[in-house]
Amino acid sequence: MMRLGLIKIVALALAVGVCLLIATANDRELASLDIRHPAALLSLVATRLHAVQSYVGKLINRFTAGFRETIGKHENPKKSLER
Repeated sequence: MMRLGLIKIVALALAVGVCLLIATANDRELASLDIRHPAALLSLVATRLHAVQSYVGKLINRFTAGFRETIGKHENPKKSLER
């Protein structure tokens, strides 16, 4: 009985995730979606996952830019001018 509940929760989570990916698609991507061809859904989901991945990567780069700058200052200190 416990396994059936877990399977339902996982299936619900996957369905909600796919629905969110479809809901965030633009009009051009939705126009290419054909309900009669399920493989088109996979293409749309793959495109949206790639968009989410690049968005998260940009967020991480933006939030860690200051930290990387600080690390760079400590790793490569300026050398004094020698004559």
